[in-house]
Amino acid sequence: MASEQQMKNPLLVGRAIRAQLEKEIPTDLPLERDFREETDYTITDHVQGLHQSLCKDPRSLELITSLVSHLHAFARETQLTHDEWLRAVTFLTRAGKESTEYKNEFVLLSDCLGFSALVDEVNHPKPPGCTDGCEEGPFWTKDAPTVPSGSSLAKKGTTGESMYFAGTIKNLQGEVVKGATATSQWQADGDGLYDVQYPNREEANDRGTIVANPDGTFNYRGILPTAYPIPGDGPIGDLLHALGRHPHRASHIHFNVKAPGYDELTSALYPSHSPFLGTDPVFATKKSLICQLVEEQDPRRWAAMGFADGEVQSGRVWVWKYDFVLPTLGQVEELKKTRAQKYRAAAKN
Repeated sequence: MASEQQMKNPLLVGRAIRAQLEKEIPTDLPLERDFREETDYTITDHVQGLHQSLCKDPRSLELITSLVSHLHAFARETQLTHDEWLRAVTFLTRAGKESTEYKNEFVLLSDCLGFSALVDEVNHPKPPGCTDGCEEGPFWTKDAPTVPSGSSLAKKGTTGESMYFAGTIKNLQGEVVKGATATSQWQADGDGLYDVQYPNREEANDRGTIVANPDGTFNYRGILPTAYPIPGDGPIGDLLHALGRHPHRASHIHFNVKAPGYDELTSALYPSHSPFLGTDPVFATKKSLICQLVEEQDPRRWAAMGFADGEVQSGRVWVWKYDFVLPTLGQVEELKKTRAQKYRAAAKN
């Protein structure tokens, strides 16, 4: 083991390291044996042993130990070549260089490999009967207006056909969730564009925080969303193409539902008529989130929904209904513990 005196010896240690020693002296360990494949001490053993000796944070050690184990196993199982690994490094380097504030290629990579969806399920497991969740995506904003149930969320002139959404918020026992006072909603318009994608955006559109009624119901008027693509002009777009996949998301509306004592729900609902439900690039679609919409062509019913004379231009209103079911925080925590035990047991086997 190198001493502090050795580390400051210019014969042994270069200028850059000597400059850093004023702030922190690294722990050094002797190399006591060689590591080699097909022996009882491989590079994997050496890496894990080093981390176990030096890492002071238990959770960091748990995460990196598992990552190294799976990554090394992948290389052995696939007999990964130098050229293949270089291509992967080049791909990741390109992803970093082409990422921006509004188009993070690494987030897209996580989404398109189903990893984001998995992390959401691990952190927010849903007991049977509860509304499934998904990631919020890149288009949530902080400036959505808070409005009462029955409001319109679409500004005049927004592209798309008229829609009426009605929902309820209940628990697994079918009871109204008390205190579920708001649900945030955001979506694309009839051109498949979010308000933030328009260059001259001055205020929020097609989004809002809706104050629910005391009986757990809420409704609003808006625009029927259409399908749109995730960014496909970068390395993740190339990856999807190489895998025979497309970058097109099914039509959907995002929701975030909160209530005291209940697990926060971030989810998205999909109309059954939308394309790409089975090939969604970010794996956010679930059958339980697909809804049958009804076309209402009676102007008298439009008025009852709150539409003004002349507001409906397409000759129909798309009626969309859904019942949100929330689990309690205790139900989610219990399910997380049970699943964690199963996952760890499976990993050991």
